[in-house]
Amino acid sequence: MSTLTIRLATPADRDAIVTLMQRAYRGEESKQGWTSEADLIDGERITPEAIDQVVESPHHRFLIAENEAGLLIGCADIEQLTLAPDTCSFGKFAVEPTLQGGGVGKVLMEAAEAEARRAFAATRMVMTVIEGRQELIAFYARRGYAATGNRVSMSDIHADPSMTRGHDLILLEFAKNLDQG
Repeated sequence: MSTLTIRLATPADRDAIVTLMQRAYRGEESKQGWTSEADLIDGERITPEAIDQVVESPHHRFLIAENEAGLLIGCADIEQLTLAPDTCSFGKFAVEPTLQGGGVGKVLMEAAEAEARRAFAATRMVMTVIEGRQELIAFYARRGYAATGNRVSMSDIHADPSMTRGHDLILLEFAKNLDQG
């Protein structure tokens, strides 16, 4: 793996983040990696406006990973939960499809956990994964995340059923105690 720089995103990073997330999860390009949702979900993965809101929020820390040439190759968002301030949600996690499996995601996830502890004094991190995505579930399990038993239907989150091609996809929640590393 090449040298990575991990830093907080700025508003100037917005378009590159949107492009990366679309490449990592939607369309044919995403199939170069192993995190593609192209066969499950249609539409935009994220909007520029959503990135603006996250980058400007004091309850979020949006991290980006850049290679030695300064190109954005990964991103992840951590959000301090209002109802459980010692818990952060981990999401908007993407790695350039052609670089997946090379360690960028692992380094970025470790940086996000450290930032959650540093910025929010978080002791717990939660995330959701689409049910049936065994390769992703195994990736998170290797990093200490375990199923909580909580589930939510994507139809409860997205009003447009065409986005999930009429399928009721289920998101499973996973959590990690950050006090244990």
